[in-house]
Amino acid sequence: MDISHETGDRIRYYRKKKQMTIDQLAAAICKSKSCVSKYENGQIAVDLPTLYDIAAALEVRVTQLLYLPPDRTAGTPSGTVPAFFAGLDRFYCYYYDGRCNSILRSVCDILEQAEPGSFHVHMYMNVDDYSHYHLCENVYDGRLTHFDTLSLLVMQNQHMEMDHYQVGIPSPFMNAPVKWGLAFGISSRPLMPTSTKVLFAKSPQKETPEFEKSLRLSREDIRLMKLYNMLTIL
Repeated sequence: MDISHETGDRIRYYRKKKQMTIDQLAAAICKSKSCVSKYENGQIAVDLPTLYDIAAALEVRVTQLLYLPPDRTAGTPSGTVPAFFAGLDRFYCYYYDGRCNSILRSVCDILEQAEPGSFHVHMYMNVDDYSHYHLCENVYDGRLTHFDTLSLLVMQNQHMEMDHYQVGIPSPFMNAPVKWGLAFGISSRPLMPTSTKVLFAKSPQKETPEFEKSLRLSREDIRLMKLYNMLTIL
């Protein structure tokens, strides 16, 4: 894996997402247009101070410009987190969107530990290609905090401040390949509050018809909604 190319791809992606030209980025970090072009093409490596300058100019965190290989070995330390998350540094999220009749995928990177039981995370939402999951519709930054019977994921959309995305994951102390959670936040299609059941997985899932069916609201979901007068995940 060429780290310079991967970093350059991320710089180009966030620059275009911000609708910034190479000239504008070059002026913001006091570099030449040619130099920035070489950064983006992976022809030269970006030094650390410049990487911070680029992140500030693009209004993203430095960690979003870094390539995180899928076979990282650090992971979330076992013994300090619930069993489902022990050893994980990345997990995958799925929900079904009836507006476009398709499964939407997200990837969540667990970064450094912020404090005991709480970790800094990035979520890349609505991903098409796991090999380049940072090329996504929305990027969220936030915390994953573990409690005795619940893990809570609280994040903010980096490009829409009012969009705070929150997910509750019950019984994370029970280990399993997948885990259900309840998410709520702000939809942009159209702009409105939404609540969704979400499947969390330790590895990418095969998107079979049966898998898609499991993501849809079931008769049991509707029964519980009527019983509690709310959408709930047990």
